Amino acid sequence: MQPPRWSRWVMMLIPGVILASSVQSAELLRFAVMMHVMKDAADDAELRTAFDSAQTGDPSFIVVNGMRSVREPCTEQLYRQRAALLESGSVPVVLSLAGSDWIGCRDRQGRPAAMTWLNLLRDQVYGEISWSGAKHLNLRRQSASRVFRSYTENTRWVIDNVLFATLNLPAENNHYIASAGGNSEFEDRATANREWLKRLGLQASLEHHPLIVLFCDGNPLPAPARRSDQRDGFAEVRQQLKQLVEKSGARVLLVQGPEQRSPGVPRDIVWEGRLGYLNLRAGVSGFTVDSAATVPVTLSEEP
Repeated sequence: MQPPRWSRWVMMLIPGVILASSVQSAELLRFAVMMHVMKDAADDAELRTAFDSAQTGDPSFIVVNGMRSVREPCTEQLYRQRAALLESGSVPVVLSLAGSDWIGCRDRQGRPAAMTWLNLLRDQVYGEISWSGAKHLNLRRQSASRVFRSYTENTRWVIDNVLFATLNLPAENNHYIASAGGNSEFEDRATANREWLKRLGLQASLEHHPLIVLFCDGNPLPAPARRSDQRDGFAEVRQQLKQLVEKSGARVLLVQGPEQRSPGVPRDIVWEGRLGYLNLRAGVSGFTVDSAATVPVTLSEEP
């Protein structure tokens, strides 16, 4: 007995539907984020496994937030070794600087030396390294400006009319130090970040980018509940993010690190008008971008 004529038409159409669906999916922008994948002081096996996983499916790029475990010693060899590993992939890599990469570092006498290691990290990991693997990304750094030549970690690039950028906002509390006279790093970086966000807003407005996706280590959104005697290190940048939305005309998504004090991290992107944020848990996550869709960015459990 032959199937009804309508069912034969359906069977004939199904391959076309599948093909059209696959073509549409292929046109969507995909990227991956490696968020604090280094947990133990061991060899590079942990990072290598995560890096291989992040490259699955050939994403357009990978953002790496954190390349050193807090349990590992700070050494020039470690930085060079991690840079070489991340440069060896077939997918472009952009490093989003994490506080764990430098804040706890000490000198040979065991004294705090965070700024020394931050500057060395900038020189060893950024410098002339393109972080573009076997492909090419047209990366622009804030260090191209003479005034902010130290801030190589603030990077921006455009794919499919979506503006992406990294922003140096370390956990915890934006590395705000309450002691008098010890906050020059925070204050100088706040100035650089303010100008960087203005530059992103101007570019989005002039080039008509409908979506800006930012990557950072800390978690400025939403505003935390703090005691009156606690200084909120993210207060200024939180206001600047709102201004970025207003002046650029774009939707802005902040992909940020997990809230350290929370027992659980939400896995959903939260939108408040045109400003969205995601507290991304540790590990490897994949994203799909369709800037024309009602929900422009979707998160998948696997890269």
